[in-house]
Amino acid sequence: MRLFEIKYNTFRPLMEAEARIQHAEDIVFWEGSAGAMRALDAIKSLEQGGIQDTTVKWDGSPAIIFGRDEEGNFVLTDKSGFGAKGYDGKAKSAEHLENMLKARPGYAKNPEGYGPFINNMVDIYDEYEKAVPKDYRGFFKGDLLYFNTPEKREGNYVFKPNIVEYAVDVNSDLGRRIGASKTGVVIHREVDAEGTEGPLQNANIFRGNDVLVFPSITVERPADVDNSEIRQLESVIRQNAQGIDELLNVETLTQNQMKDFPQILYAYTNSKVDTGLSGLGGDFAKWLENNSKISDRKKGKILEYIKQHMAAWTALWTTVTSIMKVKDDVIRQFDSHDATVKQSIPGHGEGGEGYVLAHPQGDIKLVPREFFTKANRAVER
Repeated sequence: MRLFEIKYNTFRPLMEAEARIQHAEDIVFWEGSAGAMRALDAIKSLEQGGIQDTTVKWDGSPAIIFGRDEEGNFVLTDKSGFGAKGYDGKAKSAEHLENMLKARPGYAKNPEGYGPFINNMVDIYDEYEKAVPKDYRGFFKGDLLYFNTPEKREGNYVFKPNIVEYAVDVNSDLGRRIGASKTGVVIHREVDAEGTEGPLQNANIFRGNDVLVFPSITVERPADVDNSEIRQLESVIRQNAQGIDELLNVETLTQNQMKDFPQILYAYTNSKVDTGLSGLGGDFAKWLENNSKISDRKKGKILEYIKQHMAAWTALWTTVTSIMKVKDDVIRQFDSHDATVKQSIPGHGEGGEGYVLAHPQGDIKLVPREFFTKANRAVER
């Protein structure tokens, strides 16, 4: 089976809605057996040309929101400021932004640590204002990749906005655009003048070169996927489809006051990155017992429910584990290929946050949980 490695795509802007993109192995929690098959079919369709774009998942920080309000006033702020209730968080000047950020508890507790961040936010205000056309109405939601033009190191522009460090060939098309810019951002969503949120509509509206709105970086070189693993998993899913769907049936879960069962399974899976992802499902009862956020009454209901669906429970975790195995192998191959953009996590090795696989029924993220998620969870914020 063939996938694609990294290729610079100048035409399709990156359009992730990170909060709405599920891990390939987690889709089964919300979509049942059909979701598991969707994840596998999405991977298989790549070799048939069914889905042509799998893109780098950028690990940017901080999250920013910028644009123009209904009166044309430019605004640059963050998530907290944009949704603020007790104060005006939609900063309409660099001074307004500085005062807002300095009024926060983080600055009062640690002005030396928080101060440079504030200075950087204030410093880029003018660049973003100039980049957004005067007649535009609406806002862009994204993550910063760098405040200032990245340093050159061994023929690459190198920047580390969060956990992942990126190295981009200075002689590549993307590298030349980075060199001409002052600050870079990846835009995930756009909110139009009517308040409707959706993907970025036009990455070409931004003016000048100072602000680089990163295009998507798509994969190009193939990676081999274990077809025998895929076929075996498909067989498991088909044989247990009815049981898995009954286990995750929304109406049944609602009647049992367990509608959040998929979210609980997701939280459990994510917690396993701290202790290793082997044996998924086997220690769920122990994890549940130690979870103070769930009442004892509900814990009892959940465990009894699982006992009633034990065969499906076992098949569910076989499915999750197998998809994760196939996905991780693909990610390792992508990360090892020679490419315009190289990703690494200092102290952890080669590789980054992973990739996003476009799918008409909902994009799917391929994230190395045992690698990226573990490193991300370990950071004190």
